[in-house]
Amino acid sequence: MKNTERDFKAYQFLVTLYGRLGKLNEVYRIWRSLRLAMPKTSNVAYLNMIQVLVNLKDLPGAETLFKEWQANCSTYDIRVVNVMIGAYAREGLIEKANELKEKSPRRGGKLNAKTWELFMDYYVKRGETAQALECMTKAVSIGKGDGGKWIPSEDTVRALMSQFEEKKDVNGAESLIEILKKGTDDVGAETFASLIRTYAAAGKSHPAMRQRLKMEKVKVDKATEKLLDELCQDE
Repeated sequence: MKNTERDFKAYQFLVTLYGRLGKLNEVYRIWRSLRLAMPKTSNVAYLNMIQVLVNLKDLPGAETLFKEWQANCSTYDIRVVNVMIGAYAREGLIEKANELKEKSPRRGGKLNAKTWELFMDYYVKRGETAQALECMTKAVSIGKGDGGKWIPSEDTVRALMSQFEEKKDVNGAESLIEILKKGTDDVGAETFASLIRTYAAAGKSHPAMRQRLKMEKVKVDKATEKLLDELCQDE
C-alpha cells in the first residue's frame, strides 16, 4: 500500500471516529490536515466529511463543504448530492432538496434510486401518499435500469398501508401493491391483510379477493379472514 493511500485511510478513519464521538472541532482539525496533505481531495473524502457534519447537525458546515466540492469536483458524484438532499429533507427544507435534484443532471449527476428514496421518505412522514408513490415508482424503475433491484423497506410499506387504511384509500393501497410487484414476487401477508382492512374501512366489496390470495399463496389470520368473508359475500 502506498504511503498516500495509507495516510488517506488514516485521515478518513479519524474524521469518522471523532464524528462518532461528537467532537466537531476535532473533525474540522483533521479535515484541515487532510486538505493540506492532499490538496486534490477526492469525492470519497468530501462524501465522508459532509456525512459526518450532517450527522453532527452542522448543516451550515456541510453546506459550505458541499459548495466547495461543487466548485472543484471533476466528477459530479450523486452520492455526495444525496447526503445533502437527505439532510435538507429531514429538516423540512424540501425546496432546497428539490433544487439539488433539478440541478444535478445539468452537472452530470445521475439521479439514482437512493435519490428518490430520500424524497419518498419525506412524503411518507408527512402522509403525502400520492407523492410518495410517485417517488417510489421512479426508484423502482431506476433500480431496474441500473441492472439491480430496489424495493422499499418493510417499515415504509407498513407506514403507507396504514395511511391508506386511515384514508380509506383503496386505489392508493392497490397502487402500492402494483409497484411492489415490479420489484418482488412476495408482497407479503401483512400487506394483503392491510389491503383487506382498507377495503373494509371503505365499505367496498371484492368478490375475487379470496381467489386472489390463493394465487398469491397468501394466508391471513382469523381476524382478517372474518373481514374477507364480508368482502367476498358476492363470490
